[in-house]
Amino acid sequence: MKDFKVAGFPLPLYVLILALTAACMFTGCVPKSLVPAFLVLMVFGEGLNAIGNNVPVVKTYLGGSVICILGSAILTAGGLIPEQTIETLDYFVNDSGFLIFYIAALICGSLFNIDRNLLLRATVKLLPVAVTSLSMGILLSGIMGIILGEGFWGGILYIGVPMTSGGMTAGTVPLSAMYSQALGVEAADVLTKMAPATVLGNCVAIIFGGLLNNFGKKHPETTGNGVLVNDGKTVKKTPPLKPTFASLCTGMIIAFAFYQLGAILHRFVPVIPTYAWMIIAVVLVKGTGIMSEELEDAAREWGQFAIKSWTAAALAGIGFTLIDLNTILKTLTPLYLITVVLIVGIITFTASVLGKLVGFFPLESAIAAGMCTTNMGGSGNVAVLSSAHRMELLPFAQIVTRSCGALMLTLGGILVQMVG
Repeated sequence: MKDFKVAGFPLPLYVLILALTAACMFTGCVPKSLVPAFLVLMVFGEGLNAIGNNVPVVKTYLGGSVICILGSAILTAGGLIPEQTIETLDYFVNDSGFLIFYIAALICGSLFNIDRNLLLRATVKLLPVAVTSLSMGILLSGIMGIILGEGFWGGILYIGVPMTSGGMTAGTVPLSAMYSQALGVEAADVLTKMAPATVLGNCVAIIFGGLLNNFGKKHPETTGNGVLVNDGKTVKKTPPLKPTFASLCTGMIIAFAFYQLGAILHRFVPVIPTYAWMIIAVVLVKGTGIMSEELEDAAREWGQFAIKSWTAAALAGIGFTLIDLNTILKTLTPLYLITVVLIVGIITFTASVLGKLVGFFPLESAIAAGMCTTNMGGSGNVAVLSSAHRMELLPFAQIVTRSCGALMLTLGGILVQMVG
């Protein structure tokens, strides 16, 4: 314990900072601004992450990523976080764009960090695997909808499609607006009905990630330990990172510029979400090689900096502001939970089998083409990949999540018009 550190601080000093943070929260000194919100997220996030990565049993079956999300959600649901702090965190994480700031860095950094040839040849196979696996999950959601009393189409519209639409902000919220317009009901009522499937699917996928990591340790022949493609071809290794203050600044601007490009394209073609457009743009730039290696290095250095600095804070922010355990518990029944677990399971299993057939490592395919279709977007990808200890799959996970999310938005809009 003498050498144990949290966020780089010796444990006694971390506890002192935690006490200071709690004192600020309970005395009303956490206004809607950058510094207090960032402090709360980083202090609590790093603490929960340390618990998840070091407590026996917990570190084996859940890990830091799961505890960051579930721990912060439990603190909120239990009324242990003052209302002013929750409002501040919600404003910072969602309204002020902290998750956008973080996810933009992830997308640029992860995509520019991968070998160009590998990116192109893997994506061609990965997307069909993901879409086929997704189709199996959607079909099962319809069947389970009948058992739940929602009907075949009700199961698809309110469970299957929201679970796989790319998260709350980019998926379920736009879906609720579509459903509201088509059905003539309040969007808030539709969102309340769909949100539990989205959130619970994300939690199940994260837990599955940790379980698959343990499975890979026992069956090493099933995994490439973060390598997706199992075709025997040599992959060019990226040189080690040597970031400077100047290169980090350059990388940050690149990430912001690609996000804004995605936002402009989304304005003219709204059926494709901003993040999806952003990924398309980065893949095209990476695939054509029109950007210099120096700038690509800056983008990946900024991405790695964001991952190492703010992942725990981002995951805690998701738990504090996007995971409503009280709403989930009101909706949750044993049969509903079984339904979500089965849907995530069939998607994961199908992706594993098909991945092996097309030349992927089964475990990596199960994660990137399977579980990353049932989580809450970019931050959900990080949570799943962190729990599975497979962050190397992030670029593929981003492509799958955003592509399948756009597909589900389109499918949901069409189906609600047909059967609503």
